Amino acid sequence: MGQSQSSEPAKEVPIEDLSHELALRFASKCYTYLEIAHYKDNFKTLADHQEDVEYWKEDTLCRFLALPEPLHAGPVLYHMCTYLGAFPFPSLAPCILTREATLKVITIMTGRYKKILRRGDQDKVKLLFRSLAVFDRRASISSPREKPNMDEIIKEQLPDDMLKEREIDTATSAHATASGFAVDEPANDDEDEDDDDLALAALDSLDAIEVFRHDQKTDRKIHHAIVPAENLKKLVMLLLLIAEIEPLTPVGVYGQSLTQERLQALSVSADAVVAAFDPDPQSNGVRYSNFVKTVTTTTPCLFEPFSPLFEHFLFSKNINLNKHRGQPDPVVAVEPRRSPIYRSAGDGDGDDGDTIFNDTLLSQISMSLRLFTPSGSLADIFTSGARFNQLYSTSSHGTSLSSFSRQVLSWQSGTLMLVSGSHPDTANNLITLAAYLPERWHDPSSGPRNAAPSRDPSAPKACLIQLQPRQATFPENSYNRSIPVSYFSTKTGIALGCVIPQQSRTHTVQQAPALGSVSLLIDTDLTTATFQHDGDAGSGAFVTDPGLETAQTHNGQAAQPKKITFDIDSLEVWGINFPTDEGEDEVTKQKKRLAWEEAEAARRRGVNFGGDQEGARALLEMAGLVGDKAGNRSGGSV
Repeated sequence: MGQSQSSEPAKEVPIEDLSHELALRFASKCYTYLEIAHYKDNFKTLADHQEDVEYWKEDTLCRFLALPEPLHAGPVLYHMCTYLGAFPFPSLAPCILTREATLKVITIMTGRYKKILRRGDQDKVKLLFRSLAVFDRRASISSPREKPNMDEIIKEQLPDDMLKEREIDTATSAHATASGFAVDEPANDDEDEDDDDLALAALDSLDAIEVFRHDQKTDRKIHHAIVPAENLKKLVMLLLLIAEIEPLTPVGVYGQSLTQERLQALSVSADAVVAAFDPDPQSNGVRYSNFVKTVTTTTPCLFEPFSPLFEHFLFSKNINLNKHRGQPDPVVAVEPRRSPIYRSAGDGDGDDGDTIFNDTLLSQISMSLRLFTPSGSLADIFTSGARFNQLYSTSSHGTSLSSFSRQVLSWQSGTLMLVSGSHPDTANNLITLAAYLPERWHDPSSGPRNAAPSRDPSAPKACLIQLQPRQATFPENSYNRSIPVSYFSTKTGIALGCVIPQQSRTHTVQQAPALGSVSLLIDTDLTTATFQHDGDAGSGAFVTDPGLETAQTHNGQAAQPKKITFDIDSLEVWGINFPTDEGEDEVTKQKKRLAWEEAEAARRRGVNFGGDQEGARALLEMAGLVGDKAGNRSGGSV
């Protein structure tokens, strides 16, 4: 009998059952029992009912997440969820957001799937593209606001052979469908895996995404699908707005402060981000290859705000373990994280209205950049605890390199430099660049600083980012050994990624730096800058952006020029500070250094030379305290 049973062919498991098993695995392995309790309470409180099925509509999702209505991002996000809820079977999408489907959406959006699924981000990028894409046969999707019918949607998506099997085995299929909230069922964590169940074994790792091959039609269609640029812009505007969100911060607080000026700033930044995806001019859509290339190289942190946003599902207002029986619920006001942008402690108080650095621009930078923390690890800008303190700006300190030297070179840690200007050859006449320099600026009086061959490979890496007219990211070239990332001289200006000529002792005229493959050169009066992005120029201190390089090669006149000389409207340098409880932070040290320099300059001015002003100045020049030999020291005036 045992032999006859073993010789029977294995019964194929319906994909609905496999989807149900994956939801159970996520619930038991990726969450605590308390988190599941919070999630179930949130879902059941707002769920609609149709027969035996509990589900969420688009309005319910938007209301729970408090998505700002002016952004119009709710339908786009809901469309994503109806696809991700069918994971890992695209043939079941779009699905109804039942309790199981929504749990899978949360698991994917928060990245908790990594606890049991081996593979990671690139497969998630493919998932996100599918969830945003519009296929030819579904170019017009009916509004999810209408009462959905699960059987009709699944029958529409199933292949013919699976549809016939479904009609034959109606009872089994109906049972699998009706168990939409089977997350409530307990899972046996100690149960051994069934080695014969190849499907469940595949679902135990992100190799499970290979299950997409069950639906080969969908795999072929991915190369003919597009993400509408308009939908992508709405989603990017939402991500820019909530870039600094925390799991307990309600999204509604961002919507309350959404002024017309902020909406315009979000729209401008979103246009630059979407331009990095190179939408097709005819269909106005983003193809799969461009989507993957941009997300993995130009904007690697684009979708990270989704994680804290969907963590909101795991906190229910109805469950409070600190509440005593019979007492009213305590009112807890959760405010958004305070902006990390501050004025320098040495500049005093004042209006920051004239600065180009604002929360929207910082959110745009955070999509391309991670900071190096004092612990030596990479972290998101908002979670790293970094503060940005204004050291220098042309609007506040003038266009003098001496002022730049005094304010910036005394800062002993990393900086963020912003340059904004206008150029007639760019799409919108605006060009904005940001440079993240994790190491302090070099003192020009000690001579040129070259890249050290023995530099630690794990040392912090600089990064140059273009924010307008399109987003582009240029990380530091780890293989560079000759071209300095940053260089400053009162005789030649500010150079990022430029080749510094060897200076001859016999010539008093200092040669200007030469542009590198990716470089920025600012002249001595801080009024004109030249930016170059030319992959044909060889390697340099920064790596070229693949998307921008492709656009420059294939888009002809519509592309951004490889070399742009523009007039500087504003130049700012912001010191990056990580406040700690131990000792003085860099802001306090900077304030003391500047105060000491002011006192030293006052002391020098008070020296009595018997009225001989010319002799006094000659003596100070011989001492190297004033004049060209003074370097970056501030000796005052005589």
